[in-house]
Amino acid sequence: MNERSPAEDCQAHLKLLQRRRDVQAVLVMPDHLKIPPFQAEPLYLLVITQAAGNGSVKQYRLSDRMVVERHISAWELEKSAVHGLGEQMAAWMERAELVWAKDDHTKQLIQRLRRLSDSLQKRMLCREYSRMLRHFQETKDFLQLGMPLDAYLALIKTLHAWARWIAFAEGEQPAPELWTQVKRLDPAVCKLYEELVVNDEALDKRMELLLLPIEFFLSSKLRESVRFLLEIMGSKQGAWTLAELLEHPLIANSGMELEILLEKLVQRSLVLEVPCGSKDGLGSEIGYLSLK
Repeated sequence: MNERSPAEDCQAHLKLLQRRRDVQAVLVMPDHLKIPPFQAEPLYLLVITQAAGNGSVKQYRLSDRMVVERHISAWELEKSAVHGLGEQMAAWMERAELVWAKDDHTKQLIQRLRRLSDSLQKRMLCREYSRMLRHFQETKDFLQLGMPLDAYLALIKTLHAWARWIAFAEGEQPAPELWTQVKRLDPAVCKLYEELVVNDEALDKRMELLLLPIEFFLSSKLRESVRFLLEIMGSKQGAWTLAELLEHPLIANSGMELEILLEKLVQRSLVLEVPCGSKDGLGSEIGYLSLK
């Protein structure tokens, strides 16, 4: 009896996955999108399941080929359609080949995840802007305190948030090769990053050179970046407390640096700080009222 080829074994395995009741879809990832551990010429499979667990990985051999299977729950993907994908998962979903899906709903979910919706784009721009604002303030504080290494780390984080903002602004998901992506989308910002990490000048001088362009960006892109938050704040009459905003379903667990963002909006007269009632009678809780 003739032995099956490695390709035939892979096809047989895909058919077995399709017959499993819990499997919703199977995607084959291109060779350059690796999942650790890195093996020679592996077959990477992304398997969408009904199971509640998420992120489990299986390794096995079919003939002489390593197969790496990563399981993702359909529920996690549904949440990602609202809150956004991580960089690596976004790259997988965008570039992997969908070889089988159980139903149209699953196909549509995968297609939706491959696009950046307007609402998700606004949320991601606001999040990355707020992170940039936070890390930029940390950079300046550390420099003033004479802590250059801590300032350098905070500045790298500032530039990373800026790079992600650029990707989202162009309607793209940030790629794992983020700075290669930014070099294509905004070479000037990539040049700033290169000047920071490869310039021969003293570290504190290199950092100081970046403060002005970052500050200009934060000032000029404020309104564009905070539309998401201002729309939420304008959805009801009256002021919001910080706690109310943090509990909003589109803000909770979003990773947004809300406190420093509100402070910035108050400084720029886009939001008014107003007193709210207090339960203990010792003072008034701070409320925030959108002026736009």
